[in-house]
Amino acid sequence: MSWIYLSLIYAIFNAIYTTFNEQHRYNGYVLGIWRGFGVSILVSPLLWTVPIITSAPYYIILILQGVMIGVYDSHIFFASAKYGSHSCSGFMATCVLITTFMWWGIDFQELEDLIQRPHILISLFLILCGFSVSYWEMMKVKISHQAEEYLYPAVFALALMSIATRFIAIHGGKVYTGVIYYLTVSCFTSGIYNAIMFLRNKQDPLTTKEEIKEETAPLRKEMLLAPLKSGNAVWLIIFSTILITVKTIALREAENPAYVIAMLLLSPIIIDIFKTKQFPRSPLSLSVIIFLGLLLWVVE
Repeated sequence: MSWIYLSLIYAIFNAIYTTFNEQHRYNGYVLGIWRGFGVSILVSPLLWTVPIITSAPYYIILILQGVMIGVYDSHIFFASAKYGSHSCSGFMATCVLITTFMWWGIDFQELEDLIQRPHILISLFLILCGFSVSYWEMMKVKISHQAEEYLYPAVFALALMSIATRFIAIHGGKVYTGVIYYLTVSCFTSGIYNAIMFLRNKQDPLTTKEEIKEETAPLRKEMLLAPLKSGNAVWLIIFSTILITVKTIALREAENPAYVIAMLLLSPIIIDIFKTKQFPRSPLSLSVIIFLGLLLWVVE
C-alpha cells in the first residue's frame, strides 16, 4: 500500500520536473548533463556505505538504464520547452498499457495468477484501457508530426526505465543499495549520453530549417553554463535526487511497474492545480481519477 503514497509523491515531483524547462527553455542535452553528472556526484560519497555488487548483468542494466534516462530526459526537456508540458504528457497515455504488456512478458508468474482469476484479468485490462483512453482525450493536443515522431521514443524509454528500475531496486539487495547504485551509475551514464549528444548536435533537434542558425563555440559554452549561473541546475539536481529515490522505492514495492506509471500520469492534473489553485472538474479529468481509483481498488 505504501507504493501508492510514494507514487503520488513521485507524481508531484514529476509535475515540477516536466514543467521545469517550459519556462526556462534551456537546451535539453545541457539539462541532461547537469542532472546526470550532478546527481551522481552528489550521491557518490554514499557508495562507501553500501556493499560492492559484483554481478555483471546488474551493471549492464544500470548502464542501459542510464542511456534510457538520457533519451527520456532530453526528449522531455526539448519538447516541453517548445510545446509545453501538457503536449509532452499527452503522449504518455499509451505508456501504461505498453508497460503492462512488457511486464507480463517478463513476469510470467503474475500473468499466470491473473489467468487463474479471469474476472480480475478482464477487469484490470478494461480499467487500464479506460484509463489510457480517458487520459489521451484529456491531454489531446494538436502538435506537429515532427513532435510526434520525436516524443514516441520517450514513451518506450519510460516503459523500459520503469521495468529496469524495478530490477535495479530488487536485485540490489536492500532498497537503499539499489537507490544508491541507480543515482550514481545510471545517472552518470545519462550524463555521458547527453554530453555526447550535445557535442554531436549543433542545434535543438526540434528546430525547423527556417529556425536554424549558426552557433559559435562561445555561445555553446554559454548554453552549457546557463543553468548553473541561474542556480536552476542546483534545484534540478535536488529535485531529481528526491524524484528518483521515491520512484525507485515505489517501483520495488508495486506488483506491476505500470501501476506506478498510472499514478505518475496524475502530473498534468497536479500542474493544473498548481496553476489554477483549484481541482479540475472536467468530465475527462474526473474519468481519469475514477479509472485510477478502480485500478487501485482492483490491484490492492
